Amino acid sequence: MTYNFFRTKSKPSGIRSNISSTAARPGTLLIGALSAALLTLPFAAQAGEGGVALASRLSQRVLTQNKTQTVYLRIGIKGRPLPQDKERNPVNVALVIDRSGSMAGSKIIKAREAAIMAINRLGIRDAASVVVFNNRVNTLIPAQRVEDHSYFRSRINSVRTGGQTAIYAAVKAAARQLRRYKRAGQPSRVILMSDGQANVGPRRPSEFTELGRRLGSDGISVTTIGLGRGYNEDLMAQLASASDGNHAFAQTGDDLVKIFNAEFDDVMSVAAHDIEVIIETRGGVTPLRTLGRRGDIKGSRTTIKLNQVYSTSEFSLQLELKIAADVAVGEIELANITVRYTAPDGSRHSVQGAVRGRFSGDEKEITASIDPKVMEPILELEARQRYEKVILLRDKGRVLEAQKLLRQNATSLEAGQKRYKIRSKRLMDLTASSRSQAAAITDRKKWGAVRKQMRVDQSNRQGAKLKY
Repeated sequence: MTYNFFRTKSKPSGIRSNISSTAARPGTLLIGALSAALLTLPFAAQAGEGGVALASRLSQRVLTQNKTQTVYLRIGIKGRPLPQDKERNPVNVALVIDRSGSMAGSKIIKAREAAIMAINRLGIRDAASVVVFNNRVNTLIPAQRVEDHSYFRSRINSVRTGGQTAIYAAVKAAARQLRRYKRAGQPSRVILMSDGQANVGPRRPSEFTELGRRLGSDGISVTTIGLGRGYNEDLMAQLASASDGNHAFAQTGDDLVKIFNAEFDDVMSVAAHDIEVIIETRGGVTPLRTLGRRGDIKGSRTTIKLNQVYSTSEFSLQLELKIAADVAVGEIELANITVRYTAPDGSRHSVQGAVRGRFSGDEKEITASIDPKVMEPILELEARQRYEKVILLRDKGRVLEAQKLLRQNATSLEAGQKRYKIRSKRLMDLTASSRSQAAAITDRKKWGAVRKQMRVDQSNRQGAKLKY
């Protein structure tokens, strides 16, 4: 997907380009339907520094004329990097450290080490706070500018373990600290480390999902890092996903520093906040569903929101559309896209564009228009959906069914890559992971770690080049 970067402060005009889409026969499976290729849709970006660049594609360059069909619109969003002579944007972070009894020993030592490493990457323009918790929550370091690194280090090194686990209250306390230094356009992030179950206060995953949504709507994302095999991966993954944060599984304390480094690479590359993507379809074109991210569909208008975007990775948004046969003629405008966002300086901007589709009766031309690049996210999202089914089956004790579905997942990923001529390390890793998980899923001792890895595979990760 090619991105077009602009440095103009003028109000952008609607830029139109020919976009094409998948001609998927109604009733077919998603992977079979998505013979996919995307063309680039350029947009003008309004902000002088930071901001976003966008590229939109439909799943085939040529559609089938005079036929009702479903197609997929993909919108890629990427932050514009700051010029090399510009300082990075200041950040506002709250570190939340579990100090319950189960964290004793090497876990708390490594957690302290990772937290100190993170603080060492911050400077006087950044704000940070540290919250620690067991059955009680304590604000170890109130939100403040990072002027004295030695003070942060000494306070973090003083953390000792004991007690139970009040995760919910700790995240809320961290959010309160973030709000003290929260500014429009500035990244605000909670980074939670825990090895345990939420056993004090709210403890259902649904309650943490709702907390994540509330914080995300307030411009605060929550990244969760589960340490060891004792934490609740459903709770941690859903809290992160609902707030647009990342999720990681640290099998040992030694993994924490690596994860923290990747997390801060993300935090420090945030290029825009409070992003709202609005897709308006024309008559005869109906939005059906979003894939990989919640979307609000009301009639011909679809709204998708993101907390922040990065200059080091792309967000891929997918929308399934239905095109009526009576409009599938010649070349037409299918939809208009408006993207609104807050730039690093706190100012509000928008960019616009139009999506067009071309129709043909030439089957060879239609088939030849397939572009393998769009299939990478589609295949990955399909695999994520299967993981959800695998987990449900295995939790119900239907072990062999779960194992069979994992093997099918690996086979489908492999077949999709071959069919669409995709060379993707992400998909190859996911294929290999599905195979190894299928081999381990019958072992009760290994299931806990396998389940956690599946939740990670369903989540956005620190440093990932593609996010959903």
